[in-house]
Amino acid sequence: MSPGQPAAAAALAPDVTLVTHRGLPGGAPDDLLLAAALRARGLAVRLLPWNDPEADWQAGRLAVVRSAWDYHHHTAEWLAWIASTREQTLLLNSGELLRWNTDKRYLRDLLRAGVPCIPTHFVEPFTFCETLPGGHPAWIVKPAVGASARGVRRFAGHELPTEGRAYVNRLAQTGAVLVQPYMAEVETARERSLVFIGGRFTHAFTKPAFSTGATGSTAIAPHRPTAAELEVAAAAMGALQGEPAYGRVDLVPTPGGPQLMELELIEPDLGLRLEPRAVEALADVCLAHAGRR
Repeated sequence: MSPGQPAAAAALAPDVTLVTHRGLPGGAPDDLLLAAALRARGLAVRLLPWNDPEADWQAGRLAVVRSAWDYHHHTAEWLAWIASTREQTLLLNSGELLRWNTDKRYLRDLLRAGVPCIPTHFVEPFTFCETLPGGHPAWIVKPAVGASARGVRRFAGHELPTEGRAYVNRLAQTGAVLVQPYMAEVETARERSLVFIGGRFTHAFTKPAFSTGATGSTAIAPHRPTAAELEVAAAAMGALQGEPAYGRVDLVPTPGGPQLMELELIEPDLGLRLEPRAVEALADVCLAHAGRR
């Protein structure tokens, strides 16, 4: 206890802060499951929006980002929050991983590492692009910073049509853009999400393509991954600099094998409600980190 600090204040200091957002400050159902598991381990827990102006992040030993679902609407503030908060407490996932994962151009790094990913054409910010990929029946255009299908549009055509090129160039005036072939399997076979906690695979589920709205409200169903899906997911997690406390690897099955759509390290719905052992595993990871500061 620091000199002059009231005993009551010290007693109330949280061991773990589960980071939420203003739209759901008290957390999602999975957050409440995790909070209960942490309290069962004797840890003091609070739930707090990442952009709460009154928050004292230094008061807690550990901040675990769980449902910061509006970060992509406030990118500059989000990146500033990461930089500031990592100096005040221990962040999970780490500040480096959170920052890296904020911009979907991280797919370049995974492609370079040999991870099978959906082919992606990257359009840099403030550029005007006339030549875009062709040779596919339909295309997906999305901003490099986004979540819950925000800004995602599908365009039909062997080549990206004029309307699609105009949309790419409009998005590029505010940030980087990704152009990818539309994979029909995301609707016929659903996305496959493989969850890793503490570096180990825990469970998997499927979810609808292009889900919108609050994460956690998506209709998910348990999934038994194939050996090929496990291999691709493990390769994606193994390509990271530093081991994340948690991560979700989103794959799509294709005739050539599973391909990575996105690697979610910031605020993914981990489907903890489907797998009680995963709740306990994440609580154990948080417990181990809470003792390091």
